[in-house]
Amino acid sequence: MSSKQKFCTRLIFCIFLSFLGLWSGQTTGAADNDVIGMRIGDVDFEGSRALRLVIETNEPLDAKLLLLHDPWRLVIDSVGLSWNVPGLESSGQLSSGPATAYRFGHPKVGTGRIVVEMNAPASPERVFVLPPREVGGHRLVIDLIDKGLTRFKLAQKSLLANGLAVIQSTQAQAVNLAARPSALPQPVSQHAKVASPVPRPPVTDRKWIVAIDAGHGGKDPGAVGLAGTKEKEITLAAAQQLASDLRKTGKVSSRLIRSSDQFYKLRQRIEIARDIGADVFISLHADSAPRKAARGISVFTLSDTASDKEAAYIAQQENKADLVGGPDLAVEDPAAANALLSMFQRETMNESSRLAAAILNEIRDMPGGDKRGHRFAGFAVLKSPDIPSVLVEMGFLSNKEDEKNLNSERYRHKLTQKLSKAIVSYLTSTSP
Repeated sequence: MSSKQKFCTRLIFCIFLSFLGLWSGQTTGAADNDVIGMRIGDVDFEGSRALRLVIETNEPLDAKLLLLHDPWRLVIDSVGLSWNVPGLESSGQLSSGPATAYRFGHPKVGTGRIVVEMNAPASPERVFVLPPREVGGHRLVIDLIDKGLTRFKLAQKSLLANGLAVIQSTQAQAVNLAARPSALPQPVSQHAKVASPVPRPPVTDRKWIVAIDAGHGGKDPGAVGLAGTKEKEITLAAAQQLASDLRKTGKVSSRLIRSSDQFYKLRQRIEIARDIGADVFISLHADSAPRKAARGISVFTLSDTASDKEAAYIAQQENKADLVGGPDLAVEDPAAANALLSMFQRETMNESSRLAAAILNEIRDMPGGDKRGHRFAGFAVLKSPDIPSVLVEMGFLSNKEDEKNLNSERYRHKLTQKLSKAIVSYLTSTSP
């Protein structure tokens, strides 16, 4: 046999051995990794009850997260992963928070999968990794909270596109987080709690929550019209009417960010909306424009780059509202506070655009109609990383006709009815 023939024979034999290895479930070039522990329990996360899942492995876990529905599931995939947890079966029932069951398996050759089934649309609010302690392995920590279908869908779509990156991007945080044990409350259980599922109300019974932000308030009057109309009074009246219109649909629980002449900083408004688990955040305004001829309704969503000079000007004026209350150096931008939420921000912006489109579709027969269209700017009040948010300029107090309309209860009610219809239409379309 020639040397060339021997080389070809060896090559074919190596290929055959590689094929046998794949067929038997062994992956070439993939580092073996074992799940050596799993803990699940309830923890407090920013005042809310969260389900904490801790997965312990003997090597760092490079994994992809997915969210699925029908039923609600958290899925964790990792190449070369096996189950090796002493005293804990690879599947069982759970009764901690929304978790009802777990299982481990191999959806395809060489990939290990952990599935946590849930009876509610809980989505990850925080994901991070921790290095081994004196005893134990590497830990992947996932905190999940049920904040409604809209939040679940945003996380689901974002993880589908970026599921691998979310774990890798948290590696750098591990040391800093580990240095602050108080920030890492321990799960209630040290092992997965095996029990019968706890019945919960059907998800379909839950009403959507809409946070309505009446712009300005208290010591911040906002814009002042040609006839002396104060923006803060117009926005509060419209917000109260919109809340009433939404409640009448029977599908929405509407919450006012401010229900009286109060002043809140812009980040506080975001925090209130997140604390109540809002599915949508809508901020109502009636600003002034440099040009007295500017009139009509505008719908804004968040963008780092303004769509035009007027949009940039309006955003700049609105963002100055925080200066009325003086600097607040303790406030942290929620979009930068959590790497996972930062990843969700892009999908949130996409959903905000869909909500803006629904609103524009409803206001076509209003004065000025939808001619001003969907516009973009860096409004601080729209920076919630996981709630679709829009800012509606109901008209301009710097324009005589708009100011007259905004002072008309009949006009405002016609507008809020259209806003209500658009919001419900959007929310109905978001259900997974």
